[in-house]
Amino acid sequence: MAIESYVPLSASASYRKRPIDSHGKIRSIYTKHVAALVGDVGSKFRFGPLPPGAVRLLYPFCFTSCSAGGAGLLMNIGYETFRYKQDGAAANDGMEAANVSALAANFSLVTAQRQNWSATLMKYDFYSLAGVEIVATSVGAVVPINFTMETLITYLYE
Repeated sequence: MAIESYVPLSASASYRKRPIDSHGKIRSIYTKHVAALVGDVGSKFRFGPLPPGAVRLLYPFCFTSCSAGGAGLLMNIGYETFRYKQDGAAANDGMEAANVSALAANFSLVTAQRQNWSATLMKYDFYSLAGVEIVATSVGAVVPINFTMETLITYLYE
């Protein structure tokens, strides 16, 4: 056995494929929602758009804090359809289809708590021409009246 020095994969010149891999500006989106009315299953919370260009969502710094949502209230966090390149010859070429649970699936809002979107994921990369709308959809139960939710989304922007 010997003492080793381990070099990360990201240290090699070929690993850094985009400028965001070596530099970027850290930005955040903060939202606060208060449910003035009871919302059915499928109700949407709009968290706002990520800017156009290369964006890296930083999971360790994406949080949601909420009041107690009640038994069975879960949330999927994802994005709406966005354009990642100019149209080609085919209809809708260059469109990334909406994915309502790409960023977090069955995220529990049952009890009042502050929680990270993922305990295991580190990043999620987007490239868009006009921005990406981040949305959450309630699943499993209705959204109670006066339910409050604050969200902080942190990302790197090139």
